[in-house]
Amino acid sequence: MTTPLRRKRSVAAGLTAAGAVAMLSGCDGADDQTAKFGPPTEVAAFQTVQQCVDSGEYDRDTCTAAQQKAFNEDQKAAPRYDSQKLCEEQFGAAQCFQRSEGGQSFFTPLLTGFLIGQLLNGGGGSRYSYGGLYRSGRDNGWYTPSGAYLSGGNGGRNYRYQVGSRAITTPVTTQRIQTRSSVVSRGGFGGRVSARSSGGWGGGRSFGG
Repeated sequence: MTTPLRRKRSVAAGLTAAGAVAMLSGCDGADDQTAKFGPPTEVAAFQTVQQCVDSGEYDRDTCTAAQQKAFNEDQKAAPRYDSQKLCEEQFGAAQCFQRSEGGQSFFTPLLTGFLIGQLLNGGGGSRYSYGGLYRSGRDNGWYTPSGAYLSGGNGGRNYRYQVGSRAITTPVTTQRIQTRSSVVSRGGFGGRVSARSSGGWGGGRSFGG
């Protein structure tokens, strides 16, 4: 039986915060993402193992391994916030939960999906890269733990996206706890909030949309 992704799942509140984020975002979201994460590469994104298998692109073992790695890395990789309110401003109401580590408490969003990317080996073959995904409550888009957004679809297959190549090749590191001032200075989770609405790399279509 496929184990579903577990149900664990800001910028200043209100219009003032939204305005601040918009000003920080600008209209060059795709360029900003490229600068942070490198040129785009194609990945597949799924919510469940069965959805992954049903795509016809991967066997069950590959899909299960991808989901399991997302689970395993979530404890360290999930974005961290110093309050539930701040986390929910980024990921939506009731989409954050409390954790503690090393005597510190913080809030992280629900792990809502996983990605599969393809990496080239030196010998000319290929291997897969896996990672967890978090859905933004501000634009309903998929984001990696580092804040790289998944953009667009490919050939009508709505599980295919593009994301900065470094987002799937950089080793996972423990996230630092974000405060309101640090979130505002970064323009919200993912940096440039308007990137998806301004087109991004592939038109900004959300997963499954």
